[in-house]
Amino acid sequence: MNMVIAVTLVIVVVVVIKLKLVKNKRSKLFKQTLFLLGLIKHIIGLSQKHRGLIATYLQGNQSVAGDIHVLRGKILSATKEARQSYILNAEGRWQSYVDHWQRLESTSMTLSLADSFNQHTSLIETLLYLLQDIAEHLEFADDQQKLAGSHFLWSEFPQLVEYIGQARAVGVATATKQQSTQIDKVKLGYLCNKIETMANAVFNKMSSRAQAFKGDEITQAKRACEHLVEIINEQLIVPDTVTLAGPDYFALASQTMEQCNHILDNEMNKLTADYV
Repeated sequence: MNMVIAVTLVIVVVVVIKLKLVKNKRSKLFKQTLFLLGLIKHIIGLSQKHRGLIATYLQGNQSVAGDIHVLRGKILSATKEARQSYILNAEGRWQSYVDHWQRLESTSMTLSLADSFNQHTSLIETLLYLLQDIAEHLEFADDQQKLAGSHFLWSEFPQLVEYIGQARAVGVATATKQQSTQIDKVKLGYLCNKIETMANAVFNKMSSRAQAFKGDEITQAKRACEHLVEIINEQLIVPDTVTLAGPDYFALASQTMEQCNHILDNEMNKLTADYV
């Protein structure tokens, strides 16, 4: 009988140890995944800024060449850090991004404005899909309650920021050349509709999950999106001759993106803190 008890105790101890090891492994994977989501989002932001600066450069503002060079250094540092992740290296979309970026970096300053925009947007789209692919690893988390209602943080919310980024690139090119063509008006009108629709969806979800002290930040970010859409309509779409300065518009759109990213970063950091 004593032998049976002893064997049973050994089995129980082994099972407990194995369960603890599995839990620790899942916890480590969860933290690594959240770190990667933040890193990929950072690379997306740098790529969006590169698209905007290249648009300005291709319209004749060569003074931004130095900023482009500095920005490429930041992208290089971020991608070097990302390459150290075995999770990321196993993703086909990451390899597609790396290959595409290497080609785009060497040719972007000699492309046509339309081709540059299309290639940058395709590159960023790959990263947005990659963000969602990586987020699937969060399904292994033990406490699913902490992830309830969080899916929009790596789907709709980054897409809202991307629509603003596209409007920044198209709008800064329009403002730099001081002319709004019919093609510009159609593109900007489409992006304004997307920003309005996505902002309403995202900030409604944010309001339902955010703490009270963050309410002002959410309201301010939503108003910033609304104000950007107003400026685009009034100063870039309605007139044929544009008087809004390119740097001023770039700064306004960038500030709007930063306000949205600030909230998004805080929510993702909160997920990490809650899990530790």
